[in-house]
Amino acid sequence: MSLELRGLRKRFGDVVAVHDVSVALDAGEFVTLLGPSGCGKTTVLRLIAGFEAPDEGRVHFAGRDVTALSPQARGFGMVFQNYALFPHLNVFENVAFGLRARGMGESAISERVERSLERVALPKLGSRAVQALSGGQQQRVALARALAIEPPLLLLDEPLSNLDATLRRKTRVELRALVRELGITALFVTHDQEEAFDLSDRIAVMRSGELRQVGTPEALYHEPADRFVAEFVGRANSLMAKLERASDGVPVARFAQGGWWRLAEEQVRGVNPGSPVAVLARPEVLRLVRADEPGAVPGTVVDRRFQGAVTSYRVAVGEGVVLNVTDEAGVVRAGERVGVMPRPGARVHVFPGEDQA
Repeated sequence: MSLELRGLRKRFGDVVAVHDVSVALDAGEFVTLLGPSGCGKTTVLRLIAGFEAPDEGRVHFAGRDVTALSPQARGFGMVFQNYALFPHLNVFENVAFGLRARGMGESAISERVERSLERVALPKLGSRAVQALSGGQQQRVALARALAIEPPLLLLDEPLSNLDATLRRKTRVELRALVRELGITALFVTHDQEEAFDLSDRIAVMRSGELRQVGTPEALYHEPADRFVAEFVGRANSLMAKLERASDGVPVARFAQGGWWRLAEEQVRGVNPGSPVAVLARPEVLRLVRADEPGAVPGTVVDRRFQGAVTSYRVAVGEGVVLNVTDEAGVVRAGERVGVMPRPGARVHVFPGEDQA
């Protein structure tokens, strides 16, 4: 393992910011901490960097306990959300800052800075004032500064959040390619799931200071561990239902809006018949059928968006309840009555109705 967190806990006054966080990163792996604002992900990053000390737990890197070491002694690279560039220093001196702190000679510093600026596509801009740079260029300077020390671990705290959407997408691609090329282990913090999916080998989803699930983007999307992960990662429709058994013994979710969906046995383990459940389904696993189709949830098409091979529909199925359905391109129009069903063999997710903790 490259980085290993063992039972990290951190409290600020009465607020538990991080609660029993344990996770391990392999060398060269790109892992993202994903979660809503205030979930504790930046605090975890600061505990790793050494800017905060844990109340409990340990931080290990490359088999060594670094919990008591200063940020400088750990030698990790960090890119902050606000870039934290020094306005009184030009681009070259900003990138060289960490190298000078390590006592490197001037010749070696010049070579390392130029190489770092080339890596982030900013060659020959060393003499430029940082205030004269665009937001995207400043972000690249901050990344070049972190890479210049050739860190064994790169920590990134929402460094793309200040960029416009187009530049953010472009920079994501470049960042992932650069980290992969250099073979650096990276831990990235974001609340943006698209960003997390684009960049990550694995994603660690956090809520209220706790890790809810760690896995590949595919695993989080298709096999969420709980209702929070299912609703937070990707788009998911949620319908409350009562769990019943059909006459043939097959579990069935019966909806207050009308209709019922047959479920797989493994989806309802641990849930007793008669219990309330939350049924979550991705838009692409649903389809439109006739409103009177047996088992279909009846509703009215609110609007439709043609997207080439498929069309996205919003279907109102009850007061304040709208389902998103991605179906094959068709001729269903807004205002038409339809039914909504899962596709044959499609997987929906079933969680206890009260599971929102």
